[in-house]
Amino acid sequence: MATSAVAHQYPFTEARSTGTDSATLLAALLASECFDEISNVEDFGGVRDYIVGEGRPDAEGRLAFKGLAFWVYPTGLHGPFHETEEGTIERHGLLVTIERRAKVEDAMRRIREEFSINGIGHVHIAAA
Repeated sequence: MATSAVAHQYPFTEARSTGTDSATLLAALLASECFDEISNVEDFGGVRDYIVGEGRPDAEGRLAFKGLAFWVYPTGLHGPFHETEEGTIERHGLLVTIERRAKVEDAMRRIREEFSINGIGHVHIAAA
């Protein structure tokens, strides 16, 4: 298989992890506290600012500097979970992974589509 064909298949052109199979893995990754945490405040404006600031898009709007991994959480809550007044644990938010050369607009569209305040998930945005 040609190298360029492999590059377009790996790791995924699009991926998301929202099922129960991935919840334990996502919780373990998030417990490491090594991901930047960004609120969805102002219609995800902070998320966009983070992507642009860290990924440094080129003139075509593609991340030119590096790929990114970060956590998006609902405004007013922090991290991937919180304890309710009843003592139960509620999970919320989205782990985002973006490949270098992915388009900022594609990333923002997918993040808005996949974000949930009812459970944790993952979305991967491939290079465009």
